[in-house]
Amino acid sequence: MAQQPEPELHPEALKGKRVVICVANPYMKDDGIGTSVASELRKLDLGSEVFVYDYQAMDLAMLSYFQHASKVIIVDALKSNSAPGTVSKYSVTSREDPFLKLPNLHELQLFDIMDIANNTGVLPHSSVIIGIEPKDCTFGEGLTERVAAAVPIATAKVVEELKSL
Repeated sequence: MAQQPEPELHPEALKGKRVVICVANPYMKDDGIGTSVASELRKLDLGSEVFVYDYQAMDLAMLSYFQHASKVIIVDALKSNSAPGTVSKYSVTSREDPFLKLPNLHELQLFDIMDIANNTGVLPHSSVIIGIEPKDCTFGEGLTERVAAAVPIATAKVVEELKSL
């Protein structure tokens, strides 16, 4: 099956679409899980209304993906103090302590990006994060065994989310 080409990265290209953003740094071992999940999702027939991105940065440009999408699903390695390889789903809501000042742009974390999107009205009402607990995010390539075993589980959770609006 041929892989779907990524569309132009402008807000109108994503209007009404369901967008899966797989955040990853494939040179930081388990932090590369997003790349593996994106690869598995691209093997599936998800339809023309779904766009899968392998996003290897954490910056404000990520907000452009949200603006006109009908649903946003973010896949990322997230530390939650669970066992390595644990796959969790988080609904995106405003934090009690909202994002009040912009930190150094080189220090943005996923929750900072989501707060900015939420507080500026860019975030679609239907947004979730599929987080996978990493074991090792040190320099190097390849996932640890337990995190690699979580790739099909995380992929299935994304597909399940894509089916619900």
